[in-house]
Amino acid sequence: MHSRPRLLLTIASGVFPLAATATDDVRALLRQLGDQVAELKQHANQADARIRELETRLAAEQQKNRQLTTQASPAANGVVAVSASPAANPTEAKPETKPPVTLGDTKGTFKIPGTDTSLGFGGFVKLDVNESSVSAPSFGDQYLSISNIPVSHRGEDSQLAFNARESRFWFKSFTPSAWGDINTYLELDLYGAAASYTPRLRHAYGSFGNFLAGQTWTTFLNELAAPDTLDNAGPVGLAKFRQPLVRWTQPFKFAGESLDLQLAAESPNSTLWTGSGWSPALGTLTYDNLTTTGDDRYPDLIAKLVYKPDWGNLSLAAMGRQIRNANNTSGAAREAWGGGVSLAGKINVFELDNIRFTLNYGNAIGRYSSVNRLEDAALDSAGNLHLVNVYSAVTAYQHWWSNTWRSSFAYGFEQADQPDFVAATMTRQAQSVHANLLWSPLPQATLGIEYLYGSRELIDGRNGNISRAMFSAKYNF
Repeated sequence: MHSRPRLLLTIASGVFPLAATATDDVRALLRQLGDQVAELKQHANQADARIRELETRLAAEQQKNRQLTTQASPAANGVVAVSASPAANPTEAKPETKPPVTLGDTKGTFKIPGTDTSLGFGGFVKLDVNESSVSAPSFGDQYLSISNIPVSHRGEDSQLAFNARESRFWFKSFTPSAWGDINTYLELDLYGAAASYTPRLRHAYGSFGNFLAGQTWTTFLNELAAPDTLDNAGPVGLAKFRQPLVRWTQPFKFAGESLDLQLAAESPNSTLWTGSGWSPALGTLTYDNLTTTGDDRYPDLIAKLVYKPDWGNLSLAAMGRQIRNANNTSGAAREAWGGGVSLAGKINVFELDNIRFTLNYGNAIGRYSSVNRLEDAALDSAGNLHLVNVYSAVTAYQHWWSNTWRSSFAYGFEQADQPDFVAATMTRQAQSVHANLLWSPLPQATLGIEYLYGSRELIDGRNGNISRAMFSAKYNF
């Protein structure tokens, strides 16, 4: 009986200390939780205070913005503003608008807003400084003019001339159409008058598809074969001039090769030798023994075949034209048909180097040689026309020393088989030499020096020559 109470006392004495220990742990945990709750409450109070502070600042900023808006509104200045859309949301994004000017279809052009026409303009400013061995009249001190080379040294011993007449401005446009691209081109320089910088029309033409009409290089010329010279006229013997014309260009393939056939009708202008000085028959004063009659009835007809392989460019041109004079001492119109042929090209050789050449022959190509300084025909005392055979040749080699340095060496020659009755003062033969060094550090700038020599021989054997050193600075825009 006494063993059970003793056992219960033993168990109770072990359990109560354990219970007491568990109670202490719970109390410690509760105190810890209470401290954490107090700390969280403190953080919450701090956050509430910060929120209230931010709300106060926001309200102040909104009030400030409302005051500024009220001051800037039309109503604040006595102007009543009418809302186009009262329900519109001021924060709604506006639709994207197209820029007023966009790039054109070709490099360097822009489009007229609302159209498909691309416009472009450009040109260059060029200064030429020429030191000549003899003085030459008119434009002879500014570019090589064969007829202005003094004979028997009638000019000064030397001459220094500055000019910027070759500076140019051009304007072009491109418009796509169902008939092909409609293109226009207009270009001016400042060679209009010897005594002033009067603008002169160089090119003015338009084209659509294969058809071109306006003023540009004659079809008889292969402009790619013209040497790269600082002198504006270039070597003797080039048909380097522009005139009004209409032209059709037809591309085609032959034996797998691409070719162009060009057919042109160009402005006629019969150039005659009619004697020296005053011409009673024509009632005009002849210039350098040459005159243009103004009696033409048919255009100059030219056909040219152009071959464009990878290694260069070749062309073969043929021309037929009528030379006519209606106002002469015989009282009857005199006329004769003549023509000429031209073979020209540019052949690439080593890297960027190339050879250029032009060969011309004909009995009616006087005005197509050396810028209209030889006659197409000579008029005898009876008023009869005698066509004049003319030969000319130009050859050049262009060498590239580097991507920015280049040189051209060019030679030109021409000769006219003058009739026996033509005055001894007429030009029979002429030639020229050009050699230059050009530096283009940038695509927009070229500086260069050039030496040229020109000579002419008259029918009576007298001759004259000119040598010239040139410096040129050219800046494109």
